[in-house]
Amino acid sequence: MSDNPTFLNYVQKLPDLLEQLYNTPADVGQWHGFLEKLTDATGSRSARLLVMDKEAKRVHYSDKVNIDDDQHRDYVNHFVNLCPWRPELALKAPGRLYNTYHDFSCKQDRFYQTEFFNDWARHLDIEHGLCGTVYHDTRYTVQLLVQRTGGQGAFPKTLTAQINRLIPHVQQVLHLNRALTLQQQQNLSVLQAAERTFMPFLLMSGQGELIYACPRAERLADGCSGMTLNGQQLTLQCQRTQNQLLNRVRGLAAGMAAGVEPVLVFSSEKRAPLRLLVEPMEMPGVSPVFWAGEATVAVYIQDPEEHLDIDHELLARLFGLTPAESRVGAWIAKGGETAQFAELNDVSVHTVRTQLKSAMAKLRVRRQAELVGVVLCSAAVRCINRNQAPILGADAG
Repeated sequence: MSDNPTFLNYVQKLPDLLEQLYNTPADVGQWHGFLEKLTDATGSRSARLLVMDKEAKRVHYSDKVNIDDDQHRDYVNHFVNLCPWRPELALKAPGRLYNTYHDFSCKQDRFYQTEFFNDWARHLDIEHGLCGTVYHDTRYTVQLLVQRTGGQGAFPKTLTAQINRLIPHVQQVLHLNRALTLQQQQNLSVLQAAERTFMPFLLMSGQGELIYACPRAERLADGCSGMTLNGQQLTLQCQRTQNQLLNRVRGLAAGMAAGVEPVLVFSSEKRAPLRLLVEPMEMPGVSPVFWAGEATVAVYIQDPEEHLDIDHELLARLFGLTPAESRVGAWIAKGGETAQFAELNDVSVHTVRTQLKSAMAKLRVRRQAELVGVVLCSAAVRCINRNQAPILGADAG
């Protein structure tokens, strides 16, 4: 073991650093504290974490310590791709940090001649660093960078090796961050989409990938030749319609206004086309998250062959109705007449009217029109396909 004071300082502070690191999956704001502790433990000037696109050309999100906001903004918007070590870093294997003094062909004297140093790094007294890719998937590359001043000197090889023993932990935590954040975002997106309308819906990414399909949408696709759900793919039988839908999705994800008319999907099993309404997902009140959101667009499906029905048992529980009162109330809410209900259920009109009056009292309404409003706005309303609609009457459900 090295007797270098910085090395010993790092070893002593490693347990606290690991504890901070493993707090980040539950709270992404803890990454800032991790960068602070990493800077302190390694005797460095500053540190940055960059969440970038797959090619590591554009920064989606970043966190940093000990770098002025304006200077960091200049780095993210311009200087990140002028760094002389970056092209070579793209060729190096992920999963470890590389020492800018020892591991790159651009040596120190050449570095001092670059635009990156003279227009940006020199003003911050940044001369040495560790950098590397600590996470990579089909959409994101995450890079960790730790910087030192000229006075602090280059990172010793022994300290670099010790820091690299931490990187597998960083990789594992980033995988956890990704999985937990995506699940949280999907849950919020599903709740938002479900609350917005009673229609079945799909959630899609800005690239047109299928993120989630509610059970009603899955059942609808199973019985429709014009639309197929397969894994992360929504496929429409008509290629022109498929392109129209994807253009809407990508346009909305990019912040462009989309046409208000729905996308029509024709199917041999249905007399009228399905209508796909594409709308952007909005998450007001949700704090910024470490990863960019996946589900950015909702696709609502309106099937003309669906109609509203009422769950009698749930209606009875909601309002304290008897089974008979619930059936009568649901019948009237759907536009039925008391005489027809009496005939279908082989009871007198007087009995039906008595049950209806009792139901209205429990629903706290005085007129049948008010009863209709209360019942149809209740959670007992559900959609069913007309081809599977139950017979209205005593056994309607």
